[in-house]
Amino acid sequence: MPTIITRKFDKDLAEDLQTSGQDAVLARVYAARGVTKASELDLPLKNLAKYAPMADIDKASERLAAAIVSRETICVVGDYDCDGCTSTTLVTEFVRTLGGNVFYLLPDRVRMGYGLSPQLANMAADGDATLLITVDNGISAFAGVSAAKALGMDVIVTDHHLPAEQEPDAYALVNPNRKSCNFPYKSTCGVGVAFYLAAATRRRLIGQGYAPASTLRMSRFLDLVALGTVADMVPLEYNNRILVQAGIEYIRSGYARPGIRALLHVAGINPAKLTAKDFGFGCGPRINAAGRLDDMSAGVQMLLAESEAEALPLAESLDRLNRERRDIEKTMLESSMCAVDRMVARVGGDNNGQGSAMDSGMICLLDEDGHEGVVGLVAGRLREKYHHPAIVFAPGDGGVLKGSARSVDGLHIRDLLAEVDMVAPGVIRAFGGHAMAAGLSMEREHFPAFQAALNEVARRRIKAEHLLDTVITDGEIPGCEIGMDLARKIERAGPWGNGFPDPLFHGRFEVVQASRIGSDKNTLQLKLRVDERIVTAIRFRHRDEGDPVAGSMQTLVYQIAVNRYNGSESVQLQIAALGDG
Repeated sequence: MPTIITRKFDKDLAEDLQTSGQDAVLARVYAARGVTKASELDLPLKNLAKYAPMADIDKASERLAAAIVSRETICVVGDYDCDGCTSTTLVTEFVRTLGGNVFYLLPDRVRMGYGLSPQLANMAADGDATLLITVDNGISAFAGVSAAKALGMDVIVTDHHLPAEQEPDAYALVNPNRKSCNFPYKSTCGVGVAFYLAAATRRRLIGQGYAPASTLRMSRFLDLVALGTVADMVPLEYNNRILVQAGIEYIRSGYARPGIRALLHVAGINPAKLTAKDFGFGCGPRINAAGRLDDMSAGVQMLLAESEAEALPLAESLDRLNRERRDIEKTMLESSMCAVDRMVARVGGDNNGQGSAMDSGMICLLDEDGHEGVVGLVAGRLREKYHHPAIVFAPGDGGVLKGSARSVDGLHIRDLLAEVDMVAPGVIRAFGGHAMAAGLSMEREHFPAFQAALNEVARRRIKAEHLLDTVITDGEIPGCEIGMDLARKIERAGPWGNGFPDPLFHGRFEVVQASRIGSDKNTLQLKLRVDERIVTAIRFRHRDEGDPVAGSMQTLVYQIAVNRYNGSESVQLQIAALGDG
């Protein structure tokens, strides 16, 4: 059972929010998330930040508008995740709808790696492109941009990843995280940046009297922007919450594109009841499965489809890939946990792999039978289970190992890898990332040297407080508050997500009944006595952990949710952690 820390909030602020009409529980939840006044909970599109402060947006939109009008061939270069997929779809559809000439290219994760490369630049030139636009990538594509320019193309980079001190020599660089960019919302993701470029280009074309632009409505892209924003797990600060909420309402109102309707269908999600969580857990993983195991072009084709008849087979193929991804992830995770447990036994760690489990404080594994498209998911699961930063490698092409790292709060994993690179220069072939996640590659023969350097750096950087197993909650609430009324209010109060997390509570409950459900029996279902009522609670991925017994008192960390099944609705507690402490 993790140590529970109650999220702090300003009581006066919570009282002010309650006075303005907010539910008492939600008022304290909002106050704990930095909401200072009720108006910050209003999310109309008219409050969306303007694109004018975004560096190079004028130059980029002018060049794109000229290319559309003169029917130059435009190549969009995307990425192999959901943000890249939705970004590629948005710009491609935008140009096509305005009568422009456009095609797209997507890198193959295994053969090409991330982002615009010289190989992709050559493919764009083979398609006679004179303008190349990157979406959700490009800010670090020095070689790719140079190659494209040498081949006679102008390059517009649209990206949101952190730039280095030097920037590629592109025609225009549209990225809110550039030092020269005054756009206030730095957490805008790739599809959000693409949306702003399209909006600026549309406005410019209307000003030029280009007729097709006046009939195009930017609202048609809101479903894409909402999906990509949630799936990319960028912080849901105010501007992103406006975009996500607008997209959710657009879909709930029946306007979703055929591809998203098909995706919701195979995921078993009712569009009229859609929440942001459905994007993160239902839609995003299915699209990402294509980039992990196959080719992201299936995702773009589905989102560009003009009918559900065209989109549904593509959505079904993504669903099959996602099931395959789950199977691979399960096998890799079980193998990795066995390896970690052996490490624990060798160094004399405690029973559950915490504390001194890994000598350096770092998990680093090579799964010889693993899939490089799934290593990040497995590293994340190991981080969750053992509360240690984790790096998992799998074999790639040509004797190269592909790895993915996931970190813990307070430990900047990209900076740690940069120090490893200084300690052992030439060992890491390439790496990149941010505070909580990173990717890297190396030649197989360098793996032992990497492990040695990693352990050396980890021993210096990782402190005991980094490895503490803690969970932050919004505190306890009275049993009388736990019911459908609060569950519906929380659901309507979203969008919740990264940086604006779902309300999470804790409390002690009497267990009336405990059982395992699901095909693999790794889901725990509890019947709890709550204020003289029986309420169902559920915990997914419970696996080998012990089950509470009837009559015992258990401490639960949980979310309050609406459970929908066979047309009926009931309150359900979704368990994040439990124990008898």
